[in-house]
Amino acid sequence: MVARTIIIAFLVVLTYLSVTNASNITTDEASLLAFKVHIASDPNEMLSKNWTKGTHICNWIGISCSKKHQRVTSLVLKSFGFRGSNATDIGKLSFLNFLDIGNNSFHGQIPDEIGRLRHLKYLYLQMNNLTGQIPLSLGFLTRLQVLHLSENRLFGNVPLSICSVSSLKDIDLSRNYELTGSLPNEICTNLPVLEYISLQDNQFVGELPKGLNKCTKLEVLSLSYNKFTGNLPRDMWNMSKVRELFNRWNNFTGT
Repeated sequence: MVARTIIIAFLVVLTYLSVTNASNITTDEASLLAFKVHIASDPNEMLSKNWTKGTHICNWIGISCSKKHQRVTSLVLKSFGFRGSNATDIGKLSFLNFLDIGNNSFHGQIPDEIGRLRHLKYLYLQMNNLTGQIPLSLGFLTRLQVLHLSENRLFGNVPLSICSVSSLKDIDLSRNYELTGSLPNEICTNLPVLEYISLQDNQFVGELPKGLNKCTKLEVLSLSYNKFTGNLPRDMWNMSKVRELFNRWNNFTGT
């Protein structure tokens, strides 16, 4: 009797896990199909012929899934010539750790819902027509390592919350032309593994913070074509790993 009860309980658990897994796959599928609906132009019919319910989503173009959970972990649609907007449903891909839709013609604002992707490590949205401000919610991506938003039409202040994502190694906000704000004094403390930061061709202002030499892993610092002011901090010349430093065309008053 006890053995029978254990077997029944085991079967119930298996059924529950099966239903839960199916539900999760269904959620991912629905999110991706909603993303597809927001694409107004697919010149090579990459998605219209492949992203269909007759094919398992883990076999769709640009999609990778985890073997263990069979959940979508990667969405890579770089340079496909897509034109459209970003569906908020993308925030439901809860296992996503790699998102790259760079070099397309996506427009509109960056969805706040991307901040729900707590597993996300790589975010590439560069070379699109995105507008609006950078969402505060991106500061919730506590595992984020790479943030590329360059060559869009973003404007306004960069949320300070982003400069507190301690896992960030690579930040590229260049060539938006209307981003502004200043570098926080705690940038090296808050971003201890930062290796690359490019802010060029924007409207950033203020003096550079002291203590830049504490960014011990920084290799590239690009600040050209902004409105930074004041003297260049002496300690910035002691950044031991920096191999590329660009600071021309600002309003610095000394060396």
